[in-house]
Amino acid sequence: VVWGVSITDAEALRFLQAGAKGVLRKTEDLQTLRDCLLAAASGATWVRPQSPRPRAAKGPPLTQREQQVLDLIGQGMKNREIAAELGIRPGTVKVNLKHIFEKTGVRSRYGLALTGWNEGLRLGA
Repeated sequence: VVWGVSITDAEALRFLQAGAKGVLRKTEDLQTLRDCLLAAASGATWVRPQSPRPRAAKGPPLTQREQQVLDLIGQGMKNREIAAELGIRPGTVKVNLKHIFEKTGVRSRYGLALTGWNEGLRLGA
């Protein structure tokens, strides 16, 4: 579990991708710290939901290509790297990412990670 004073969203995502079982800011209350430690001790990955928590997906399910893009985002790849991996243009990656955000109701890559862990999206598989 990573516990720090000023952890940015990008840093939190990197910690989770590296295998951290939880990321907390030192401003969290004791109950939240306890919940995180218990989850981590049981082998689960714990993340604090965003405030407000991302809404559940309202759109259609992700396409196969959108899922591929999501998986590569989960591996920490940037748009240009994803484009090279999938043999598509970076602009196409941006369009797929826009559709993923619309379908999940999430606004950032970090939010995708939180949603993935909290709501079962396959991320970085």
